[in-house]
Amino acid sequence: MNFPVNERKATDAVARLIEKSGADVDYLRISKLIYLADRESILSRGVPIVGGEYFSMRKGPVISEVMDFVNCRNAPRWGQVISARRGHAMNLLQKPAYESLTQEEANILDAVVAQHFNRSTDDLVNWCHANCHEYEQVGFFGRKPIAVEGILKAGGKSKKQIEKISARAEELTALQELLG
Repeated sequence: MNFPVNERKATDAVARLIEKSGADVDYLRISKLIYLADRESILSRGVPIVGGEYFSMRKGPVISEVMDFVNCRNAPRWGQVISARRGHAMNLLQKPAYESLTQEEANILDAVVAQHFNRSTDDLVNWCHANCHEYEQVGFFGRKPIAVEGILKAGGKSKKQIEKISARAEELTALQELLG
């Protein structure tokens, strides 16, 4: 079970990653950094920053909805804050107020950028393959779902912790479905 995606947080979180990474940030790099930030948030707080459907893909784990936002620019405020991709490069159009992010979430995003700042995009992909144990190798065009439970298990969480967090994800998903 995964947490529902928060589209507003996705825009703010990706903008924060771009701001802290510098200009002309590779979209593949952003897709790894946002996954790693969500992963860290799940492991440390029991909830993601962005949420959504996680997948193992050839170049590592990703959040499916964030990849859609990168390609379609259809998350709230995305087109006002984040440029259209030019080749592989993404930039900020303007710095947002980060209204949807808590200070703890901003700290996680900043720490992920700092931890991986000196890695090239290819090195970051390789790092994810080696260190995200929930990741599974897939074929060239393949993808495999990654459940929150897999992230928690790979992160060394107990069965009781996994059940509690999974139940929270189910509750939030049901609530989002009710609210439409």
